[in-house]
Amino acid sequence: MGSVGKQPNWRTQPREDQSRFVLGNKKNFWIWTKEDGFDLTHPPTQESDPIKPHLKLQCKLTPILVDPAKTALLIIDLQNYDLHEALGNKNKNFYDAEDIVLKYAIPAARKAEIQIIWVTTGYSDDDLKEMDPAVFRTFNFNPVEEDPDWAKLRPGEGFSDKGEYRNQKGVGEEIGMVKLKSGEEVDAGRVLIRDSWNSLLHDPLAKSYKESQSTKKADVHFYKNRSSGMCSRMTELTEYLERNNLRTLLFTGINTDQCVMGTLQDGYLKGFDTILLKDGSATDSPEYAQMGVEFNCLRCWGFLSTCENLAKAVEDYCANAQSPKDQIEQEA
Repeated sequence: MGSVGKQPNWRTQPREDQSRFVLGNKKNFWIWTKEDGFDLTHPPTQESDPIKPHLKLQCKLTPILVDPAKTALLIIDLQNYDLHEALGNKNKNFYDAEDIVLKYAIPAARKAEIQIIWVTTGYSDDDLKEMDPAVFRTFNFNPVEEDPDWAKLRPGEGFSDKGEYRNQKGVGEEIGMVKLKSGEEVDAGRVLIRDSWNSLLHDPLAKSYKESQSTKKADVHFYKNRSSGMCSRMTELTEYLERNNLRTLLFTGINTDQCVMGTLQDGYLKGFDTILLKDGSATDSPEYAQMGVEFNCLRCWGFLSTCENLAKAVEDYCANAQSPKDQIEQEA
């Protein structure tokens, strides 16, 4: 499964026969060819050619073919809680990922009529009553730092082993009034409670979502109350994907090693195609956490690509194929 250790030759050396190969089962399969890489268009039978028109998305290691009509772009947790400067946020990696998603991923998805799905953290009062202790700890406790360079050390090093402390504002508690750049004061609401100001999409993204509501394929939004938006306790997103035959999922958002990875892994385990767009994903964890997720997406959980590669694939797609709208009009 992607080990970097020395492997026996029978596991690593290429076989002589490199002809077309079907992976999977009759209901869920990919088709591999040396020329095109992996066909993820999900044609009707294992003998069928790839669905056309399709995108050819270059990933690390291999290209893949995807059907835009069966593809969704998931944007996870890009909300005020982690991004708005009025709350003291200043993580450059987060803002860089947000900019990339706005510049490349969203325009490309809209152009190819790929469904955009926003997934954000938001709790109800009932959720708080049923919250498991491990989830509560994540938002309400912090470790005691002993080394300011702990992020460069191995996990756990640089912290005290003498206990954690409760932070000032835990999940469900009132943040209070905050001042925006304009001078306006807003009620930030309770920490990560649904529909509170801090739980809303960050301003540039909220604008994009709002604009989509008057388009042919409006964006959709789902709240989650766990790190994964596709775990067994939350079926709404999974049911939406299955109902709309969305089989291939492109992942962006924050934190890469937490909510993005959690949702991606559950999608992978449920049989969806999963692709991490690494330049549209970021974390405030140490660099090795991001690298670990990228490595496993590279080899085990699906594929690793970028928002820029998605934009390039859509450019080529539009240049070489008619849009679905044009095809419908021509057939009429």
